[in-house]
Amino acid sequence: MFEYGGTVNGKRIDLDEALPIDSGTRVRVSVTPEPAVASERSSPAAILQLAGTLSEAEAEGILRAAGECRRIEPSLWSEPS
Repeated sequence: MFEYGGTVNGKRIDLDEALPIDSGTRVRVSVTPEPAVASERSSPAAILQLAGTLSEAEAEGILRAAGECRRIEPSLWSEPS
């Protein structure tokens, strides 16, 4: 049994990656929606988790764009204790 993620498009599910099964093979599918976490993905804490994966220019760009959208409370951007 395999577990994959994907996106529903009408009667079709577009998987995030290819299956190791030959095309045309019939399969049985059990579908479970992923929980919505959009607000968490855009939170300062979520962006800080990316800190090790962003270049300095990318991090500055995020802070600049966030500052242009609304006032940012500086304490939300500090490292967790």
